[in-house]
Amino acid sequence: MRRMAQMKFKWGEAEVKVLGIEEIDVEDLAFCAYLSRKNPLWYEGLLVCVCSDILDARSIALKFLRENVVLMEQVCYAHMPTYRRTLKLKDSDVLVTTPVIKAYGVFKELAKEIKRVFKGEKLE
Repeated sequence: MRRMAQMKFKWGEAEVKVLGIEEIDVEDLAFCAYLSRKNPLWYEGLLVCVCSDILDARSIALKFLRENVVLMEQVCYAHMPTYRRTLKLKDSDVLVTTPVIKAYGVFKELAKEIKRVFKGEKLE
């Protein structure tokens, strides 16, 4: 698995700052997304999920409004060659179903940037 401390890129006039990024398995990403009530986003073979455990939505919004900076605290990504509307996982007695959304806006640019930086290859 691959970890990167930080990533920066432009999205229109805004600057996007990712504070932490990590490659994980599709199953782990789906389970984490389910628990954190986030929807993973898919773009051209890449599944991404953005979580904020420390920063709250208000702080992130104020940073964007005042400085035109989009903060993403933690981004996880996984390689998933084909799009599926849901990810279904069964582990022990737990059944998890996580919806998957096709990436849009800043999330689409995030997926493109991950693919550009890591050349779309499976990293280990």
